[in-house]
Amino acid sequence: MDFTQSNTYINLINALDDCYRNSGKHYLFSQKAHQDDLIQISFLFATTSRNNEFMAERLRRELYGGNTSTLDNLVEASNDSLEESNEYREYSRIAMEEGYDRLASLFNGIANIRLNHNSDFSTLVSQLRSNELLCKPNEALWICLGCGNILSGMCAPERCPICGYPQGYYELLSYL
Repeated sequence: MDFTQSNTYINLINALDDCYRNSGKHYLFSQKAHQDDLIQISFLFATTSRNNEFMAERLRRELYGGNTSTLDNLVEASNDSLEESNEYREYSRIAMEEGYDRLASLFNGIANIRLNHNSDFSTLVSQLRSNELLCKPNEALWICLGCGNILSGMCAPERCPICGYPQGYYELLSYL
């Protein structure tokens, strides 16, 4: 039997989705408990969230036959955000039909945010594939995401001269 056609494969995907959902949910619960000054409970939720992240990482390795690359992750995130945008548009349509205008507007706004995410992820996929993430064809301003240092050049510096963080901490600020 082809593994991707098995119930075990479907269960693996469902287990991964559960870990993603629980990690995010417990993170939010941790934040609320922290706001309520219930630090012991906040720490428990934060630990549980982190545990789910570790389990999700292991399940992803099983699902994809090892670790995925950042490029693979960007492509998946781009596809997911586009699919989610369409789902939220449908949620909005249904809410409008049922007379829940406020919720229709909320779903539509989330759909727009998902489209923005898709655009951001797609741009980064393109830049990684063309080797233009940290080097541009024209002079640009680069900002260090660590200390905020701004430098000009065709490429982000190999290391920030202020905080010493590596090139990957730089992002394009603007073109000159």
